[in-house]
Amino acid sequence: MPAAPRRPPPIPAPRRAPPRRRRWAWLGVLIGLLATLAIGAYVGLVVVRRVETGRWEMPDPADVVTIVRPAKPRGPSRVIFLEGAPVTLSPGDDDASRGLSSVLRANHPDGPVTLPGWKGSKASWKKLVTCVRKLFAPFDVEVTDQRPTTDDFILVAVGGKPADIGVEQKRITGLAPFNGGIIPRAVVFGFAGAMSHKVTTTCETIGMEVAHAYGLDHEYLCKDVMTYLAPCGAKSFVDKDVACGEGKKRACEGGAATQNSYRRLLDALGPAPPPPAKPKATTPAKR
Repeated sequence: MPAAPRRPPPIPAPRRAPPRRRRWAWLGVLIGLLATLAIGAYVGLVVVRRVETGRWEMPDPADVVTIVRPAKPRGPSRVIFLEGAPVTLSPGDDDASRGLSSVLRANHPDGPVTLPGWKGSKASWKKLVTCVRKLFAPFDVEVTDQRPTTDDFILVAVGGKPADIGVEQKRITGLAPFNGGIIPRAVVFGFAGAMSHKVTTTCETIGMEVAHAYGLDHEYLCKDVMTYLAPCGAKSFVDKDVACGEGKKRACEGGAATQNSYRRLLDALGPAPPPPAKPKATTPAKR
């Protein structure tokens, strides 16, 4: 009698991971996802850092706040305060009224610095203030050399040299925070000592650095305040769509093909209000 056929061994049911192991598996997936997002964000910062410095480099962690736009950006500061006296500033998030500077946080994070202020003549200081006012005259913003009574203003530290704040490059004449958007209450620098206190050069440098705080990129147009190109006469914020760039053309911050510095400031600040109407002269009535 033939032997009865053997039954195949039962297929074991798939084992389910214990609840703790499943939790660890999901946690691993979540960590991987967050790591991917973090790497993407960091790469984005590298690109922005390239626009800021002209060099490809990984951003210092201290730079992150200065180059990432806030989720709810505030409106622009409508007062530009030219500080010609010695001023002490500290590293931190930009707050002009408290003397806190993100530029210092990136270049001199160890503590406060005191800049020497304007060392030119009083007459040349007046010319400088007049020049900066003229640059921003088309827009709804006040330029003053008297400390504002409110806390919402842009502070321009005028004077000194880049080495005063720990910057080694001697050819730098100005610095400002920049993220492609509006940075309210920004602290910017016009190193007048590096420009021998020349009025026009210092004025145009201040114009560029302040405009960075309003979100403007460098432009490839010699007549524009936002250019690094060789001198070609008096500069202004030109009402013309042009490529961005320093030594050569490139896309503008944010990916736009062109920038119009005049229109960008007009969008940010609005047009200057019309001057008050002059009272009409009255003729004495005849008796």
